[in-house]
Amino acid sequence: MKKIGILGGTFSPIHNGHLYIAREAYTQLGLDEIWLMPVGIPPHKQQESSVTRYDRLSMCQLAVEGISYIRVREDEIHSDGANFTYQTLEYISEKYPEDSFYFILGEDSLRMFQSWVHPERIAAKATIVAALRSMDHEHKIRELKQLTQEYSSYYKSDFILLSTRFMDISSTRIRSFLSMPNQSTEKMEYLQNALPEGVRSYITEHHLYQMDGLEGLYDPKKEEKEMTYARIYKQIQKKLQKDLKPSRYQHTLGVAYTAASLAMTYGYPMETAYIAGLLHDCAKYMTPQELLKYCKNHKLPVTGSEKESPQLLHAKVGACKAKEDYGITREEILHAICYHTTGCPGMSLLDKIIFTADYIEPNRCEAPRLPEIRRTAFTNLDQAVSMILFDTIQYLKETGRSMDETTQETYEYYKKEVTL
Repeated sequence: MKKIGILGGTFSPIHNGHLYIAREAYTQLGLDEIWLMPVGIPPHKQQESSVTRYDRLSMCQLAVEGISYIRVREDEIHSDGANFTYQTLEYISEKYPEDSFYFILGEDSLRMFQSWVHPERIAAKATIVAALRSMDHEHKIRELKQLTQEYSSYYKSDFILLSTRFMDISSTRIRSFLSMPNQSTEKMEYLQNALPEGVRSYITEHHLYQMDGLEGLYDPKKEEKEMTYARIYKQIQKKLQKDLKPSRYQHTLGVAYTAASLAMTYGYPMETAYIAGLLHDCAKYMTPQELLKYCKNHKLPVTGSEKESPQLLHAKVGACKAKEDYGITREEILHAICYHTTGCPGMSLLDKIIFTADYIEPNRCEAPRLPEIRRTAFTNLDQAVSMILFDTIQYLKETGRSMDETTQETYEYYKKEVTL
């Protein structure tokens, strides 16, 4: 028979405060294990946010690496409906009838416990453990001790207090800091103290909770991120539809949708990939003379192959125009636009997504082995990149067209990474 603590929540993101409470519960109550249980879609929300349940699950898994007594459970994460605590506890009690459970919550949740859905069924399946924010306030301690006694009597179950110190860490404040475009000392110090290293790295790599780099396209007073992105898409599409030929605009939409699909497959923020896809050909309407003139005026380097075939310049000019005309300053978007035709050695995940989406989007129909590359793109992105580079180089050689030196360099890099 095991004594198991259950710590549930949205964990968006999980932070050191959560891990501290888990450690104190494990130590003070003599538990055998702590189960960390991130929810799928929280009961108070109707849809998933841009930071997906799988992002939150991954962050939880990274946060507990090396902590032997904490297990991340996926009992709730895959549910698309509202998962209530009483349902989860009844499920695990039935599955593990020999074990005893300790449901860990915060003092605010303890005060609101009677408003939960079926609190009596929760109390029947677990000892309720409330973590105090601080043990320094005697009046508050007396108040909460009285409350636990009243609950214990009313529900005929055990309600106990966990002795914990105050930690100035909250997911809300973390998200607020992460949304700020500046890199202030206060921000960096807070995030370093609040987040496990693996979680910080994951957030940075996947650009979670961030709207920086889109300053020219959104109203920072708006609180709903989904509404903000919808407005960004609409603004970009309106201008593109005016600038591009109808066929090019349809290609652009195809790349954006394909990029979003690849982003969802590989755990990259869908919104960022969609915007990069929309803007990848934003300079495609310019003539060769206009492209060369633009590069001269903006001091953009022009290679020999680009002088010979100026249309190759639309990618690097597009990156510049995305910044100037659309207000995009997020570096990974600009980089992906700049290298979407040639690729580059050591591409980022977004670089590979846009490079591949440009080749496989639904309006494309003439490239060789396109169905095979499309299938591969959603299972092995590096393999798809290599296949595209190989076929592109073969096509350019056969037709005698100019090839950017970077394309060959990129192919040499990626053919070492995968088997064609």
